[in-house]
Amino acid sequence: MNAKILAIVLILTTNFKICQSRNYKNFALIKLVPQNSEDMKFLQNLDTQRYIDILFWKRPYKVNSEVQLLVSPVDYDIFKERASHYKVKFIVQSEDIQQSFDKQKVGAYHALRVDTFNLNEFHTLDNINNWMADMAHHNSKFVHREVIGKTVENRDIYAFSVNKNQAKTKVIVESGIHGHEWMTVAFATYFFNELIHCDSSKNPVAKHLAYNYHWLLVPVANPDGYDYTHKKDRLWRKSRRNLGTAYGVDLNRNFDHSFGKFDTNKDPQHDNYCGQMPFSEPETKALANFIEYHRSKLKYYFALHSYGQSIVIPYEDRIQHIENFSEMENYARQAIYKIYKTRGIKYRTGTIYDTTGTRVSGTSTSWVKKKYRIPYVYSLHLRDNGTYGHAVPSDQIHATCQETMLIIMDLMTSKPRYVRSLYGSATRGSLSKFLAILAMFVLFHFNKMFCKIMHLNIFAIIISINFCVGKRYDKYPLLRALPSSLDHLEFFKNVSDIYDINYWQEPGLVNMHVLFTINPLDSYKFVKEADSRGINLTTVMKDVQRAFDNQTVKTYIRRNMDSFDWRNFFSASDMYDWLRDLQRRHPKEIELFSIGESFEKREIIGVKVALKGSKLRSKVLIEGGIHAREWISPAFVTYFINEIVKAPESKNKELKRIALTYEWYFIPVLNPDGYEYTMTEDRLWRKNRRDGYGVDLNRNFGAAFGTVGVSRNKTSAQTFCGPQAFSEPESIAMAQFVRGLKNQLEYFISFHSFGQLFIIPYAFSTKHAENFDEMKSIGDATAKKIKKRYGHKYMVGTAFDTVGYMASGASTCWVKKAIGVPYVATMELPDQGDFGFALPPDQILPTCQETMDGMVELFKPRTPKFIKLRGEDDNDASEKNVLNVSIILFYSLIFFVIYFE
Repeated sequence: MNAKILAIVLILTTNFKICQSRNYKNFALIKLVPQNSEDMKFLQNLDTQRYIDILFWKRPYKVNSEVQLLVSPVDYDIFKERASHYKVKFIVQSEDIQQSFDKQKVGAYHALRVDTFNLNEFHTLDNINNWMADMAHHNSKFVHREVIGKTVENRDIYAFSVNKNQAKTKVIVESGIHGHEWMTVAFATYFFNELIHCDSSKNPVAKHLAYNYHWLLVPVANPDGYDYTHKKDRLWRKSRRNLGTAYGVDLNRNFDHSFGKFDTNKDPQHDNYCGQMPFSEPETKALANFIEYHRSKLKYYFALHSYGQSIVIPYEDRIQHIENFSEMENYARQAIYKIYKTRGIKYRTGTIYDTTGTRVSGTSTSWVKKKYRIPYVYSLHLRDNGTYGHAVPSDQIHATCQETMLIIMDLMTSKPRYVRSLYGSATRGSLSKFLAILAMFVLFHFNKMFCKIMHLNIFAIIISINFCVGKRYDKYPLLRALPSSLDHLEFFKNVSDIYDINYWQEPGLVNMHVLFTINPLDSYKFVKEADSRGINLTTVMKDVQRAFDNQTVKTYIRRNMDSFDWRNFFSASDMYDWLRDLQRRHPKEIELFSIGESFEKREIIGVKVALKGSKLRSKVLIEGGIHAREWISPAFVTYFINEIVKAPESKNKELKRIALTYEWYFIPVLNPDGYEYTMTEDRLWRKNRRDGYGVDLNRNFGAAFGTVGVSRNKTSAQTFCGPQAFSEPESIAMAQFVRGLKNQLEYFISFHSFGQLFIIPYAFSTKHAENFDEMKSIGDATAKKIKKRYGHKYMVGTAFDTVGYMASGASTCWVKKAIGVPYVATMELPDQGDFGFALPPDQILPTCQETMDGMVELFKPRTPKFIKLRGEDDNDASEKNVLNVSIILFYSLIFFVIYFE
């Protein structure tokens, strides 16, 4: 009898354990960054063998890529011991993740009372379905609900259509494909509500989008998994395939694109189990059929995920950027900039490889993009960056939804697809410009008095659009001219007052090339006038904006140093993040510091490198990014830093020698405001951001200030030098820093682009002053070394010798004249005008490599004045002094013996 009772108790207990929800009480949330292959082996062993109870939030993909995992309280001590054994450092972000889950408030809903649905709370599947059904019923004129399929557990999969104005262009929003990503479903309900109530919204952009697109929402693409997270296991990710064993399938690995190749697993128990074949799951079949049905006029597809704060661009299975990646990234970067500027939240963009360092197969977005060639397909990874992860608290729902909606609006109204200004690009905004001008004409014709009062305001409003939304250069040609007479030269020196021209190479001497872009609205008249004067023009590019769009700007992933390369450009903040990680790897040899703040209060970061094993030495200062649009300059300076830091491990003995010879100082971006502005507003901006008009920082130093090659009064001019020398915080900061290096500064090299030039001071004079001949010899040797790698030729001489014009107020001239630094030069990096400021990303690394070859030659130790500083330490000097004294005593003794003999 006792045995039977015991058996019943065991059965009941077992059934109870199966039925009750999984609790994560005292599960620790751990964050760590694998530093080497041994760390990776340790983590991958945890992931595959599961010898302790852990659950990954961010999986180990590669060295220096952040990992997050949960460890059960039972196995925490074992994990700690094993981590200590493998010398893996980690941080405990939360000692009890269940407390965070408990703060994720799940709201109630009263049927038919739509106002009882609280958008600031999470909700169960039933509440969401009921509320959205009631909303569709109340707004049946433009909202429709349909069942697009059934799940494994026979639940309905719903889609909602919102079409307020019979729009034909379609947008699909997919969310909740992973069960535990509650924030995506919360946003889907928020967005659904905003589309319906946009008429009462104060946001005109939201109203525009609601009325001009046919919206199709799939709020919960994985109903079984989402319901399971509310009832059984908060961290369940997959579908509920095979209820008996409950292994489930990752639906976002189950689409037919490169199926099963990357970041998938054949083990049914694994979170990334992709299923036996593409579309093996009823949920993915239903979604695929729904997309197939609506493929006509489908322009946008948004897949919502969490967490990670990133805008991911297809294809997830590739490293390369293909198709219209550059265009999509351009829009994404604009959205990211606005979110950061208005809310202080930092997002990243790029492929999944760019943002996380991995590749993924079988995703819905890659399949949609490839199968139907949908123009704009994005995966939006919502808050946060890992502080809470899947446990983001309810009080962040509203802010997350607002910023996600702003991102979608920005992606869909990105500037390149709209008119810039009345004098902007002649693209799809041409009709808008024509209508605006027509409207002004009609007003003027029919009501002259009204127009006198209003037309200036209307014109100001139209013009202000340019300043609010940035500048594009669509259809702007890049032209090259060769003035063959003084009359031609005079024409080019005055033509910018008449036409919208931006000089890339300014007019200098007769028979020296001039390179410039011109507004397409001015080009016909300009070409006609140039032809009448006998000036030959060559079109270098028909559309410079296409070249700019190809200049990919990649996002750096903190602590994943492989994600920083010299095959893409990077923002200043990403460069600084990379430098911080480089310093973390070499704390005894690298020091980061600030030399001051820019006009817009950005830090101007400096880098000091003093390698282990080097002796007392003279100092070298490298300046980059003083002109904002010269992107290759900061790119090379970061490459230079990397080469110097890693030189002790290099096989290049000459590189190792110079690296150990000097104390190195680098200012990668002296003009951070302008550099940022070129990435968000105007690619060809040159100056700093003083009061919106800017000052040319390389005309603002106190060397023959304002005397030649500058504009003193015209603030809009590219070479406006400012009201006085050192009027700008950037030039003041640089001057103070240079003075602080005192008399130990041996070299000062400033990097610019473009032209392939080695320019020797002084830029404000035609004369060859001071040690010009020595610098000419050094420059020739540097140019010869650069040419060996790819055949690129550099010209060597003063500014007048090389480009045919003079300039005052340059940083190099001031450093040479005021501080007396012996070796000073400006290097204009490639190319010679075929691309100019639009240098393609595939030329960044070759440019850096050949320039570094030249630096090895340039920095050969040579000045007697600095030999002691560079070559001897105090011990060496003492030993030599002892030797010298010994020799003197020896010869004195001999003299004494001979003399007194």
